[in-house]
Amino acid sequence: MRYHLFSLILFTISVTAAAQAQEAVFLIRHAEQMLDVEDPPLTDQGLNRAKTWASIFRDAGIDVIYTSKKVRTKQTGAPIGSELNIPLKTMSRRDVTGLVNQIRKEHGDDVVLIVSHSKTLPKLLGAFVPSAKGPPIEKGDYDNLFVIVPKGENDATVLRFRY
Repeated sequence: MRYHLFSLILFTISVTAAAQAQEAVFLIRHAEQMLDVEDPPLTDQGLNRAKTWASIFRDAGIDVIYTSKKVRTKQTGAPIGSELNIPLKTMSRRDVTGLVNQIRKEHGDDVVLIVSHSKTLPKLLGAFVPSAKGPPIEKGDYDNLFVIVPKGENDATVLRFRY
């Protein structure tokens, strides 16, 4: 199942990116978190999901990984960064426009992974693709993967998968 999902993603990126020669951006939410604690860490289920994300992204060609300052996003990104030998970069989840501009400026030819939060993901999607309205991410919804392949400054192919 994971192999087929990832093959479809890579095929879509290669076809679209070849025509545009631009980066791809993966957006995921942090994995399952503990409840009712300040800056909650991941649960055992969340840690397992993070390891699975690392396996899924193993051959994605990711060049840079951004997480927020929160423990749960760092714990989700850490196995991916470890698998790919890429250090995590910290971003502000409040400055969505600044992050998108930074990625466009500094990572124009890169494949970027952003590990963020349920309220930030729709904002990021809308900032990367103004014509796309990011869907709401429910409180218990940890399985979304959005793939953005830019086709110009204000246009992109957007794919949504679930794992």
